[in-house]
Amino acid sequence: MSSSSPERENRGIREKVAGFLLGIAFLTRLPVPRFVHLSGFPLRITPATLLVAGLLLGSLLALLSWTFFRFLPSLPLPIDTLLLLGVWVAFTGGIHLDGVADTLECAYAPVSRDEKRRIRKDPRKGVFGILALIFFVLAKGTGIFLAHPRLPVLFLAPVLSRSFLPLVARFLAGKFPGGEGALGRSVLEGGGGSAFAVCGLGALGALLVGGERLLAGAGVVFLGMILLGRHVLPKVDGFSGDVAGFLVESGEILLILALSL
Repeated sequence: MSSSSPERENRGIREKVAGFLLGIAFLTRLPVPRFVHLSGFPLRITPATLLVAGLLLGSLLALLSWTFFRFLPSLPLPIDTLLLLGVWVAFTGGIHLDGVADTLECAYAPVSRDEKRRIRKDPRKGVFGILALIFFVLAKGTGIFLAHPRLPVLFLAPVLSRSFLPLVARFLAGKFPGGEGALGRSVLEGGGGSAFAVCGLGALGALLVGGERLLAGAGVVFLGMILLGRHVLPKVDGFSGDVAGFLVESGEILLILALSL
Protein backbone atom coordinates (compact mmCIF):
# COMPACT_ATOMS: atom_id res chain seq x y z
CA MET A 1 0.00 0.00 0.00
CA SER A 2 2.73 2.47 0.96
CA SER A 3 4.75 1.80 -2.21
CA SER A 4 1.76 2.03 -4.54
CA SER A 5 0.65 5.40 -3.20
CA PRO A 6 3.86 7.25 -4.22
CA GLU A 7 3.71 5.44 -7.55
CA ARG A 8 0.17 6.67 -8.16
CA GLU A 9 1.21 10.16 -7.08
CA ASN A 10 4.17 10.16 -9.46
CA ARG A 11 1.96 8.91 -12.28
CA GLY A 12 -0.52 11.69 -11.54
CA ILE A 13 2.24 14.30 -11.73
CA ARG A 14 3.55 12.83 -14.99
CA GLU A 15 0.05 12.82 -16.43
CA LYS A 16 -0.48 16.49 -15.57
CA VAL A 17 2.90 17.53 -16.99
CA ALA A 18 2.42 15.49 -20.18
CA GLY A 19 -1.14 16.76 -20.59
CA PHE A 20 0.04 20.34 -20.12
CA LEU A 21 2.81 19.97 -22.72
CA LEU A 22 0.43 18.29 -25.16
CA GLY A 23 -1.95 21.18 -24.65
CA ILE A 24 0.79 23.71 -25.46
CA ALA A 25 1.74 21.70 -28.56
CA PHE A 26 -1.91 21.60 -29.61
CA LEU A 27 -2.58 25.32 -29.08
CA THR A 28 0.71 26.44 -30.64
CA ARG A 29 3.22 24.98 -33.05
CA LEU A 30 5.93 24.65 -30.43
CA PRO A 31 7.58 21.20 -30.41
CA VAL A 32 7.47 19.12 -27.24
CA PRO A 33 9.67 16.13 -26.33
CA ARG A 34 8.85 12.96 -28.24
CA PHE A 35 8.25 10.94 -25.08
CA VAL A 36 5.30 13.20 -24.27
CA HIS A 37 3.51 12.09 -27.45
CA LEU A 38 4.35 8.46 -26.66
CA SER A 39 3.23 8.63 -23.03
CA GLY A 40 -0.40 7.83 -23.83
CA PHE A 41 -1.62 10.48 -21.40
CA PRO A 42 -4.62 12.58 -22.47
CA LEU A 43 -4.44 16.13 -23.74
CA ARG A 44 -5.33 18.73 -21.08
CA ILE A 45 -6.58 22.23 -21.92
CA THR A 46 -6.59 23.88 -18.50
CA PRO A 47 -6.76 27.60 -17.66
CA ALA A 48 -3.00 27.52 -17.03
CA THR A 49 -2.40 25.92 -20.45
CA LEU A 50 -4.41 28.64 -22.16
CA LEU A 51 -2.64 31.40 -20.24
CA VAL A 52 0.84 30.08 -21.05
CA ALA A 53 -0.07 29.64 -24.74
CA GLY A 54 -1.30 33.23 -24.81
CA LEU A 55 1.85 34.51 -23.12
CA LEU A 56 4.06 32.67 -25.61
CA LEU A 57 2.15 33.98 -28.63
CA GLY A 58 1.86 37.52 -27.27
CA SER A 59 5.56 37.66 -26.44
CA LEU A 60 6.48 36.42 -29.91
CA LEU A 61 4.28 39.00 -31.65
CA ALA A 62 5.50 41.89 -29.49
CA LEU A 63 9.14 40.87 -29.97
CA LEU A 64 8.71 40.54 -33.73
CA SER A 65 6.99 43.93 -33.97
CA TRP A 66 9.78 45.55 -31.91
CA THR A 67 12.39 43.89 -34.14
CA PHE A 68 10.76 45.35 -37.26
CA PHE A 69 10.64 48.79 -35.65
CA ARG A 70 14.23 48.64 -34.38
CA PHE A 71 16.07 47.02 -37.29
CA LEU A 72 13.75 47.59 -40.27
CA PRO A 73 12.37 51.10 -39.67
CA SER A 74 11.76 51.64 -43.39
CA LEU A 75 9.60 48.49 -43.69
CA PRO A 76 6.20 49.64 -45.04
CA LEU A 77 3.44 49.30 -42.48
CA PRO A 78 1.25 47.10 -44.74
CA ILE A 79 4.14 44.63 -45.15
CA ASP A 80 4.83 44.74 -41.41
CA THR A 81 1.15 44.01 -40.77
CA LEU A 82 1.08 41.13 -43.26
CA LEU A 83 4.14 39.51 -41.67
CA LEU A 84 2.72 39.82 -38.14
CA LEU A 85 -0.61 38.41 -39.29
CA GLY A 86 1.13 35.50 -41.00
CA VAL A 87 3.16 34.67 -37.87
CA TRP A 88 0.02 34.95 -35.73
CA VAL A 89 -1.81 32.40 -37.88
CA ALA A 90 1.21 30.13 -38.37
CA PHE A 91 2.08 29.96 -34.67
CA THR A 92 -1.35 28.52 -33.88
CA GLY A 93 -1.54 26.39 -37.01
CA GLY A 94 -4.82 28.12 -37.84
CA ILE A 95 -6.59 25.98 -35.25
CA HIS A 96 -8.75 28.81 -33.92
CA LEU A 97 -9.62 30.02 -37.41
CA ASP A 98 -10.79 26.50 -38.18
CA GLY A 99 -13.07 26.82 -35.17
CA VAL A 100 -14.39 30.13 -36.55
CA ALA A 101 -15.24 28.54 -39.90
CA ASP A 102 -16.91 25.45 -38.42
CA THR A 103 -18.85 27.41 -35.78
CA LEU A 104 -20.27 30.00 -38.17
CA GLU A 105 -20.93 27.41 -40.84
CA CYS A 106 -23.01 25.46 -38.29
CA ALA A 107 -24.66 28.60 -36.96
CA TYR A 108 -25.85 30.04 -40.27
CA ALA A 109 -26.05 27.20 -42.77
CA PRO A 110 -29.80 26.48 -43.33
CA VAL A 111 -29.55 22.75 -42.55
CA SER A 112 -30.83 20.33 -39.91
CA ARG A 113 -29.10 19.79 -36.56
CA ASP A 114 -27.87 16.37 -37.70
CA GLU A 115 -26.30 17.98 -40.75
CA LYS A 116 -24.66 20.58 -38.50
CA ARG A 117 -23.03 17.77 -36.54
CA ARG A 118 -21.66 16.40 -39.82
CA ILE A 119 -20.38 19.85 -40.83
CA ARG A 120 -18.37 20.11 -37.62
CA LYS A 121 -16.51 16.89 -38.44
CA ASP A 122 -16.00 17.68 -42.12
CA PRO A 123 -12.60 19.30 -42.90
CA ARG A 124 -14.09 20.91 -46.00
CA LYS A 125 -15.53 24.41 -45.64
CA GLY A 126 -18.79 25.72 -47.03
CA VAL A 127 -19.66 29.23 -48.17
CA PHE A 128 -20.46 30.53 -44.67
CA GLY A 129 -17.23 29.12 -43.26
CA ILE A 130 -15.11 30.61 -46.05
CA LEU A 131 -16.78 34.01 -45.73
CA ALA A 132 -16.22 33.90 -41.95
CA LEU A 133 -12.51 33.14 -42.45
CA ILE A 134 -12.12 36.03 -44.90
CA PHE A 135 -13.91 38.44 -42.56
CA PHE A 136 -11.95 37.42 -39.46
CA VAL A 137 -8.56 37.54 -41.20
CA LEU A 138 -9.34 40.97 -42.68
CA ALA A 139 -10.58 42.22 -39.31
CA LYS A 140 -7.44 41.04 -37.53
CA GLY A 141 -5.18 42.51 -40.22
CA THR A 142 -7.02 45.84 -40.02
CA GLY A 143 -6.69 45.83 -36.25
CA ILE A 144 -2.95 45.14 -36.40
CA PHE A 145 -2.52 47.95 -38.94
CA LEU A 146 -4.39 50.51 -36.82
CA ALA A 147 -3.79 49.36 -33.23
CA HIS A 148 -2.11 51.66 -30.74
CA PRO A 149 -0.22 51.39 -28.45
CA ARG A 150 0.99 48.63 -30.73
CA LEU A 151 3.33 46.50 -28.61
CA PRO A 152 0.99 46.22 -25.58
CA VAL A 153 -1.95 45.39 -27.85
CA LEU A 154 -0.06 42.68 -29.73
CA PHE A 155 1.09 41.19 -26.44
CA LEU A 156 -2.24 41.33 -24.63
CA ALA A 157 -4.66 40.29 -27.39
CA PRO A 158 -3.61 36.59 -27.31
CA VAL A 159 -3.20 36.65 -23.51
CA LEU A 160 -6.58 38.17 -22.64
CA SER A 161 -8.68 36.11 -25.06
CA ARG A 162 -7.19 32.87 -23.74
CA SER A 163 -7.12 33.81 -20.06
CA PHE A 164 -10.78 34.89 -20.22
CA LEU A 165 -11.97 31.79 -22.11
CA PRO A 166 -12.32 29.37 -19.13
CA LEU A 167 -14.45 31.81 -17.12
CA VAL A 168 -16.49 32.81 -20.18
CA ALA A 169 -17.08 29.10 -20.85
CA ARG A 170 -18.28 28.57 -17.27
CA PHE A 171 -20.75 31.45 -17.59
CA LEU A 172 -22.05 30.06 -20.87
CA ALA A 173 -22.23 26.50 -19.53
CA GLY A 174 -24.94 27.57 -17.10
CA LYS A 175 -27.28 28.21 -20.02
CA PHE A 176 -25.96 26.06 -22.86
CA PRO A 177 -24.84 22.42 -22.66
CA GLY A 178 -21.46 21.09 -23.65
CA GLY A 179 -21.14 19.34 -26.98
CA GLU A 180 -19.76 15.92 -27.69
CA GLY A 181 -16.18 17.03 -28.35
CA ALA A 182 -13.48 16.30 -25.79
CA LEU A 183 -11.82 19.69 -26.24
CA GLY A 184 -15.00 21.59 -25.42
CA ARG A 185 -15.50 19.47 -22.30
CA SER A 186 -11.87 20.01 -21.31
CA VAL A 187 -12.32 23.79 -21.38
CA LEU A 188 -15.67 23.64 -19.58
CA GLU A 189 -14.32 21.35 -16.87
CA GLY A 190 -11.39 23.64 -16.01
CA GLY A 191 -11.15 24.27 -12.28
CA GLY A 192 -13.48 26.99 -11.06
CA GLY A 193 -10.89 28.62 -8.84
CA SER A 194 -8.18 28.54 -11.50
CA ALA A 195 -10.57 29.97 -14.10
CA PHE A 196 -11.19 33.00 -11.86
CA ALA A 197 -7.49 33.29 -11.01
CA VAL A 198 -6.34 33.21 -14.63
CA CYS A 199 -9.02 35.70 -15.65
CA GLY A 200 -7.92 38.01 -12.83
CA LEU A 201 -4.28 37.70 -13.88
CA GLY A 202 -5.22 38.70 -17.42
CA ALA A 203 -7.09 41.78 -16.23
CA LEU A 204 -4.24 42.71 -13.88
CA GLY A 205 -1.76 42.35 -16.73
CA ALA A 206 -3.83 44.70 -18.88
CA LEU A 207 -3.84 47.30 -16.09
CA LEU A 208 -0.10 47.01 -15.44
CA VAL A 209 0.90 47.04 -19.10
CA GLY A 210 -1.41 49.75 -20.40
CA GLY A 211 -3.29 51.36 -17.55
CA GLU A 212 -6.99 52.17 -17.59
CA ARG A 213 -7.29 52.23 -21.38
CA LEU A 214 -6.15 48.65 -21.78
CA LEU A 215 -8.17 47.58 -18.75
CA ALA A 216 -11.25 49.03 -20.45
CA GLY A 217 -10.26 47.10 -23.57
CA ALA A 218 -10.05 43.94 -21.46
CA GLY A 219 -13.62 44.60 -20.30
CA VAL A 220 -14.72 44.88 -23.94
CA VAL A 221 -13.07 41.52 -24.67
CA PHE A 222 -14.71 39.73 -21.73
CA LEU A 223 -18.21 41.07 -22.35
CA GLY A 224 -17.89 40.64 -26.10
CA MET A 225 -16.89 36.99 -25.76
CA ILE A 226 -19.89 36.31 -23.52
CA LEU A 227 -22.32 38.07 -25.87
CA LEU A 228 -20.95 36.33 -28.95
CA GLY A 229 -21.09 32.98 -27.17
CA ARG A 230 -24.72 33.56 -26.19
CA HIS A 231 -25.46 34.48 -29.78
CA VAL A 232 -23.94 31.45 -31.54
CA LEU A 233 -24.48 28.67 -29.00
CA PRO A 234 -28.27 28.33 -29.56
CA LYS A 235 -27.48 27.85 -33.25
CA VAL A 236 -24.87 25.08 -32.84
CA ASP A 237 -24.73 21.73 -31.09
CA GLY A 238 -23.41 22.85 -27.67
CA PHE A 239 -20.11 24.28 -26.47
CA SER A 240 -17.21 22.65 -28.30
CA GLY A 241 -13.58 23.12 -29.18
CA ASP A 242 -14.73 24.90 -32.35
CA VAL A 243 -16.76 27.38 -30.30
CA ALA A 244 -13.77 27.91 -28.00
CA GLY A 245 -11.61 28.71 -31.05
CA PHE A 246 -14.25 31.10 -32.35
CA LEU A 247 -14.33 32.92 -29.00
CA VAL A 248 -10.52 33.16 -28.80
CA GLU A 249 -10.31 34.68 -32.29
CA SER A 250 -13.20 37.01 -31.51
CA GLY A 251 -11.58 38.17 -28.27
CA GLU A 252 -8.31 38.96 -30.03
CA ILE A 253 -10.06 40.98 -32.73
CA LEU A 254 -12.24 42.81 -30.22
CA LEU A 255 -9.18 44.09 -28.34
CA ILE A 256 -7.11 45.17 -31.33
CA LEU A 257 -10.07 46.88 -33.00
CA ALA A 258 -11.21 48.55 -29.77
CA LEU A 259 -7.73 50.00 -29.29
CA SER A 260 -7.41 51.11 -32.89
CA LEU A 261 -10.03 53.82 -32.29
